Amino acid sequence: MSDPGQIQSVKTAGRLILGVYPQKQEGLFMQRIKIPGGRISWQQWRKVCLAAQTFTNGTPLHTTTRQDIELHNIAAGDIQSLQQELCRTGLNFFGACGDMVRNITLCGSCDIIDGSWDLLPIVHLLNQQILSQKFLFNLPRKFKISFSACPKACAKPWINDLGFIAQQDGTFTLIGAGSLGPKPALGIELCRNLPAKEILPVCMASLELFQQYGDKTNRRTARLRHIRERISDDSFKKELDKKFNKKKEECDWPDIVFSKGSRTTLKMLRLQLPDGNISPADGLLLADIYEATNSQLRINIEHGLEIFAEEHAVLPAHLAEFVNKPIIIACPGSSTCPRGLVDTARACEAIRKALANYNTGNLRINISGCPNNCAQSAVSDIGLVGQKRNKDGKLSESFRLLSGGGNGGSNKLAEQTSEVWAEDLQQAIETFVNKLQY
Repeated sequence: MSDPGQIQSVKTAGRLILGVYPQKQEGLFMQRIKIPGGRISWQQWRKVCLAAQTFTNGTPLHTTTRQDIELHNIAAGDIQSLQQELCRTGLNFFGACGDMVRNITLCGSCDIIDGSWDLLPIVHLLNQQILSQKFLFNLPRKFKISFSACPKACAKPWINDLGFIAQQDGTFTLIGAGSLGPKPALGIELCRNLPAKEILPVCMASLELFQQYGDKTNRRTARLRHIRERISDDSFKKELDKKFNKKKEECDWPDIVFSKGSRTTLKMLRLQLPDGNISPADGLLLADIYEATNSQLRINIEHGLEIFAEEHAVLPAHLAEFVNKPIIIACPGSSTCPRGLVDTARACEAIRKALANYNTGNLRINISGCPNNCAQSAVSDIGLVGQKRNKDGKLSESFRLLSGGGNGGSNKLAEQTSEVWAEDLQQAIETFVNKLQY
């Protein structure tokens, strides 16, 4: 391979497989770290914070909607050293970016709430199975899997390639072939009453179908749901059933043992991180406060940290503020992403000001910095999708304003209500929230 373009393509693909993505700033990169189910030890959390201080000049850690952690502003020459540091604490970044099976998401408190199922053993087993597959490096596009531990479907199954919803009897409803992007489409119900033992073969069958029929020439039509749209829902289900039945017969799949959650003495403290960010210093401060206690740290799918403890410590005032922050979910936008069109951090700040006098409870506001919908705006209670529009003879930041989505927990997309210029966003959100009577 002598063509420089081909060589660069291979280098780029290799970086993506290892969770490294180029920023818009020349010579700087983002490292994404996969945290399966959002479960991370305090020792690992401390290591990430120290790595951020060393390799990113103190740039905030960014938590994602797939329970990953991102470190930004890394120089090319520091990537290998950073990865070595992370590996020493058992942290993994393989498949965090690129055309791979991305981080498997899971309800944050599923092992603690009565009536819910602890599905972490399934997540770990499925991860091991996926990594053993030869076709892992030949997928047409990224592939996303989520597990919801009860019928509330908190892990947003309708916007995943495969979304498993645990039922009270320990079987699963499987939702599949959904995704967002510029033209979002929710998944469909693929099966009900699926035994846990059949989770592995149905996942392998789905990945095999994806690898075989996915579009490898046009990335815009390369997700699993595009196969479904191309051949029809019924044909998609029939083809998946054929592969699923064949997979079930290929080997004696292991029994999967999991149990009901029951540790109700642990109390949850949710910290809603502004823009999904927390400084390394504040991250280390949290570890100093909680690491020596019998507490657990988890990253949720909505830019928050969840700490479970018998008794919670009194936090410093600037960290205690995170407890009362509204649920605002945003991608990095134009700050680092080459595709970002708008300043999502400025939009978040305008929305926080707009909501200062409201108790918005569980209202979700999702801000995507471009039409790719990375912040899941298309299914939000209130969704904002960044764009550039001509105003007074120059391109200016604006947003499409959406509302009424099911947050990925139901088959309900948000609908566009209006468009708003970035400088008018605070007033627009205040007016909108007033209409909702918060």
